[in-house]
Amino acid sequence: MKIQTAACPRKFRTSPWLILLGLGLLCLGLAAPALAAPQSADGRLVDAQWLQQHMKDPNLVIIDASRTKSYLQGHINGAVSCSFDKDHYMSYGIDTSYGGNDLINSETDPLPWQDGPTPYVQQVMRSLGINNNSKVVIYDDGGHFRAPRFYWTLTFNGCKDAYILDGGMAKWKAQGLPVTSEIPKVKQGDFTAKAGDESQIATTDYILSKQFKPEAAIVYAVTPVWYYGPHQAYSKMGHIPGSVMVSYPDYFQKDKTWKSQDELRRMFASVGATPDKEIICYCGGNPAASCLYFTLKHVLGYPKVRYYYKGSTMGWLDDPRDLPLHTYWNQHLLRDPYFVRWWGGKRIQYLVRDSQVLTVDVRSPEAFKSAHIPYAVNIPVMDLVAKQGADPARWAQVLGRHGVADFKELVIVDDQSSPAACLMFWLSEYLGHPKASLLNGGMKAWQDNKLKTTNKPTIIAPAKTKYDVAIQPAQMQARPQAAKRLSDPGQKPDFLGYPRVYIISSQQAQKLPFNPAGAKVVHIPAGKNFHGYGILDFASNLIKLYEDAGVYKQAEVVCYSDKPQEAAATYYALRTLGYPKVMVYFPDK
Repeated sequence: MKIQTAACPRKFRTSPWLILLGLGLLCLGLAAPALAAPQSADGRLVDAQWLQQHMKDPNLVIIDASRTKSYLQGHINGAVSCSFDKDHYMSYGIDTSYGGNDLINSETDPLPWQDGPTPYVQQVMRSLGINNNSKVVIYDDGGHFRAPRFYWTLTFNGCKDAYILDGGMAKWKAQGLPVTSEIPKVKQGDFTAKAGDESQIATTDYILSKQFKPEAAIVYAVTPVWYYGPHQAYSKMGHIPGSVMVSYPDYFQKDKTWKSQDELRRMFASVGATPDKEIICYCGGNPAASCLYFTLKHVLGYPKVRYYYKGSTMGWLDDPRDLPLHTYWNQHLLRDPYFVRWWGGKRIQYLVRDSQVLTVDVRSPEAFKSAHIPYAVNIPVMDLVAKQGADPARWAQVLGRHGVADFKELVIVDDQSSPAACLMFWLSEYLGHPKASLLNGGMKAWQDNKLKTTNKPTIIAPAKTKYDVAIQPAQMQARPQAAKRLSDPGQKPDFLGYPRVYIISSQQAQKLPFNPAGAKVVHIPAGKNFHGYGILDFASNLIKLYEDAGVYKQAEVVCYSDKPQEAAATYYALRTLGYPKVMVYFPDK
């Protein structure tokens, strides 16, 4: 039975006068309450008021997807638990109830949280009293993935009339609505399970085919300590390379109801998960990804969403190819000495016409002449910035003379991973170069690995032979990226309506040389981004550093210091963490 949002019986619809009367009553609020919460794209959310008013509907089945202990402490009258019963949720003193998918989990799959076969799912749904004509409303504690997890299995197996209670038990109680500890007797249902659309399923090979592709976004639904570490939930820490994070707790307001469509759209857009892209949802083992899927598919109405990646992170790690996990959002911005030794070294220089990696040494000419990485070019960034600022045309000439071309990755080297190297990194991105990174630990890391250095000058000249070891000059075209630099503080924030945050990156706290116009200002010295002799700090430490200071990804972040290299060091750290809108304050001179 479908929920009717009109108050008039079908036979009255032949009368235009009664239609007008019905519309008038609807405007006065006298018609039957609407099914969906305002922010639901397709009517799959109901609110507490609606559920209270429809409790006597003979086809209504209420499913409590919270953990067993929560259900036993109190639930909505008539609600049936889809978690373990009171006699089976404890195992030798340990609470084993996860909620949401306790009963539907396969007993034989080697990976946890995987649905059992279709006949098994059918048996479970019938045991919960679900019929083919049931109208099923599912809830959990509120603001969680347990209700969406059960919703996924129920609807994937053929139920067309299922909904989630917005705000769950938290909102229900907040409105003073009654709860009970009485467990209802359940009449066996007749639900017929039919496995659904396989296009919603993603395999590991499919994930691999979509990594780093502009038409797709692989979105991780769990929290920063899982994405960045240090929480090691599985055999490795981190996330699938190339995936972005939008944590499921962030989908909800304080009262545990979903945030507005506008706020959710902006949040997903901030990490590039836009409606035009195919979105692949994953988490640790699928439960949290169900909340992401429901939010995108049903709350926002995204047209191209795949949810079920068997096993999610566990499926990825179970693959015999020993697939990696990353901890930094943009792990490719850090390079190790052996990457540079090969891609920028002697052998690759004569195996290809022009190597795709160029090592850029930003130290002083004297330090470079003393000892440098073979085939590195010397661009003393501090001296040049002092002379020519960030002038795009002049920098294009300098970079081109030194062999900087768009197809080359620039691996930037200093004595350590220093602010000077970070300044070159920021300049490269500001000038529109598509790919720059840092040698993590700089020359110190290179030497600690006992790799060879040279004091011979690097030859920069046009190729004379087919395999020529000279670094070839390039025609560098600067394409200044306004989104990377703030030169006028009077410029209004321009990041999806999010506010601006200034980070003072100097060692000692400074005042901004302008009025921040009410923007948040925090002081985090650039040195806190690194440890040891210049190695970038762990991703888990960095994200905690910034989030503890209230610097979240949904903000336009401006890095400031009277020494631009310090601001650039903060910029670099935030880029590795995946902050989508980061700028350096660098005024015109």
